[in-house]
Amino acid sequence: MPALTAEHANIPEKIYGDTGLAAIEVTGTDAAVFLQGQLTCNIDELSDSHSSIAALCNAKGRVISTLLVVKTPLGFVLILPSELRDTVADKLRRYVLRAKVQLAQDKRLAICGISGCVGPTAGLEPAQTDFGVALSPEPVIKLPAAPRFLWLLPESLAAEKMEALTEQQGVARGSLAEWRYRDIDSGLPWFGPEQSEQHIPQMLNLDRLGGISFNKGCYTGQEIVARTHYLGKVKRALFVADYSGARLPQPGSTVRDLECEMAGTVLAAAAWAGNTRLLLVLQIVDGMPKNLILDGDNHAQLTLVSAQ
Repeated sequence: MPALTAEHANIPEKIYGDTGLAAIEVTGTDAAVFLQGQLTCNIDELSDSHSSIAALCNAKGRVISTLLVVKTPLGFVLILPSELRDTVADKLRRYVLRAKVQLAQDKRLAICGISGCVGPTAGLEPAQTDFGVALSPEPVIKLPAAPRFLWLLPESLAAEKMEALTEQQGVARGSLAEWRYRDIDSGLPWFGPEQSEQHIPQMLNLDRLGGISFNKGCYTGQEIVARTHYLGKVKRALFVADYSGARLPQPGSTVRDLECEMAGTVLAAAAWAGNTRLLLVLQIVDGMPKNLILDGDNHAQLTLVSAQ
């Protein structure tokens, strides 16, 4: 996980109506068993007060999408990048077969963001542990590192609650660009379709975020994920980097060292307030990567701001 930066410590009080995330609702008497056989986390360890990051993998152990799994009174809500919601829902439906499971691409749920100490202002008491869940009365989920939270609201109430905060309490509204920038700064491995099925979970630091169970039994892709873990053959890891170039890099762009050897790729990028942050999947076989440049864009320099 990335170290706590000055930006984390000084994060302002804001609310975000758009976080770039969407939801899939999984219900039915077999919902827990079904998800246990599909996701990397241990579904049995989830509770009303604890969610988990996880991955949905293909049979080769490559991550189709990362997800945040939240337990609800009716089943589970999977939170994931909006661009991958339809893909993930289609993949999961293929495995339902005769299980008593219902999947709904839940468009009635607004996934808002909170940063700083907005919680008490909004009448909320958010959890303080990473991925902790507080019902206040809607679920509020603590994200890693910085004081940031996801606030799960019924779509019908979201506009009213946000207006009350901005007009009555004076809380500023933040942009999607800023939220994505802070996601990257916190090392959250969200990505879009361009990087789907490209990496195993450990390359995205999901083990360090508590998103992989190595003792829960079988799930799709489990054999590859477990073998990589027990043989100690993880050759890449996730890093946060500053970027000095003029253009926002595309996901999948090649990262090289100064000897022009390929060192890794760009997982995701975001620009805000004149700064650009990247998530990089980099080789770690010969120690920490150094002197990194982006292939193209005049070989703009990359500066790591987090260690694995």
